Amino acid sequence: MLEFSGRIRLLRAFKYRPFTYLWIGQTISSLGDGAYTTALAWLILVLTGSATAMGIVVTANALPRVLFLLLGGVVADRLPRRLMMLLSDGSRAVIVLLIALLSWTHQLQLWHLVVLSLFFGIVDGFFIPAYQSIPAQLVPRDDLPSANALNELSLRFSQFVGPLLGAACVALVGPGSAFGLDGLSFVLSTLCLLAMRLPARLLEPAPLAPETNIGRQQELNVAQAAEAEAERQGVRGVFSDMRAGLDYVLGSTWLWVSIVISAGGNVFSGAALEVALPKLISSVYGSGVWLLGMLASASAIGSIVAVLIVGQLKQINGRGLKMYFFSIISGLALALMGWPLPRGSEPLVAGIASVFIGFSMGFFNVNWFIILQQMIPDKFLGRVSSIDMMGSLCLTPVGLALGGIITDSIGPAWSLLAVASSSPC
Repeated sequence: MLEFSGRIRLLRAFKYRPFTYLWIGQTISSLGDGAYTTALAWLILVLTGSATAMGIVVTANALPRVLFLLLGGVVADRLPRRLMMLLSDGSRAVIVLLIALLSWTHQLQLWHLVVLSLFFGIVDGFFIPAYQSIPAQLVPRDDLPSANALNELSLRFSQFVGPLLGAACVALVGPGSAFGLDGLSFVLSTLCLLAMRLPARLLEPAPLAPETNIGRQQELNVAQAAEAEAERQGVRGVFSDMRAGLDYVLGSTWLWVSIVISAGGNVFSGAALEVALPKLISSVYGSGVWLLGMLASASAIGSIVAVLIVGQLKQINGRGLKMYFFSIISGLALALMGWPLPRGSEPLVAGIASVFIGFSMGFFNVNWFIILQQMIPDKFLGRVSSIDMMGSLCLTPVGLALGGIITDSIGPAWSLLAVASSSPC
């Protein structure tokens, strides 16, 4: 296996046992998450029939995630990242299994789902920075494209299979079985993290390439000055670490501009895909949960294709321009889903549009993580990852809350068209 993985560029990260354990565990966890997301969306519609309720539950997850990301980034740079992931997955296993029990005993109510989403949001605030920054500790710099492509491939494959599992659980057994499946997946991912052992020596930041020297040295000087002033003890030390990370980001024009653009895009796309799409399928297309799962799987197929391409290529020229080009393609595909379509053609057209949306997301995400991990020093990577995620998602709760209200007011089709025309990407 090791010899085979060394020959194929996409699989090179599998040469390193700690990364392999991480990949297996998070693939299993993502499968459970895919089933959970589909079951949750359909359960809320069954309980309430309201897109506003959908927006409330999704906002309950997104808001604490944003609020805790900065603290999570500091913790990821101070404490062992593996430990943070262990605590996150273990606690989520407990809470999801509890929700499954409430569903099986027919005691589940909407407020339980709101509390579940709040808890997930808090835990995500600590898990995401640790997970996004740990690959740099597990594989050499030259194999980071392979590691990030494999992580994205794992996520997208799980989003392909997971929603189908979720739809099958809902249709054949009930939503509680999907929550139970997700809880079990967190237990298995926790066991994989327990088996994972980090390399004894952390990877040092790679020297700056000649073409990136201009401006980059100034960024590092600003960040190093802030780091030198940071108090490393107590609450003051936490805030000093946050400031050092913010100084690094603000000293890098390409970084903060990208974060601002992503923030605008996520406000619109999140409201469309998480709030308006389930109601579009139900009230406009006249279809059931099977189509919601199918579209999520179609999006995952598009992402998988993008990840396979990126992971196998040694170098992509004009990486940033290509990332934003495909973001525009994603907006056009979103508009197509809301466009008035001939009766009976909606599943096919929406499925094709979902493939393009998934390809665009997969291409953007894996390239963005490669850029961050290759250009950001490891001691800042947790904080920069958290600031990147917080900046990209800071307005998402507003978009989700308003998305539910707007969808109920003007209809899901018009909501998608409005989103596509307003999105900055």
